[in-house]
Amino acid sequence: MSKAAGRVAAELITPYPPGIPAVLPGERLTEPVLRYLRSGLEAGMNLPDPTDRRLDTVRVVARDAE
Repeated sequence: MSKAAGRVAAELITPYPPGIPAVLPGERLTEPVLRYLRSGLEAGMNLPDPTDRRLDTVRVVARDAE
């Protein structure tokens, strides 16, 4: 997941509680948001939306060939 910072999210991530999306598809992932999600998981927060609910990986948009 550390490689996801700076990349564009390809999935919704809504931590519960509080049930408010922290990441929307098309949004650039930031390190503070990823830290929030990691610390929340360690504290027992549930992530019902992402493909990998443990958040070892995050789906991101493929980079364009340069």
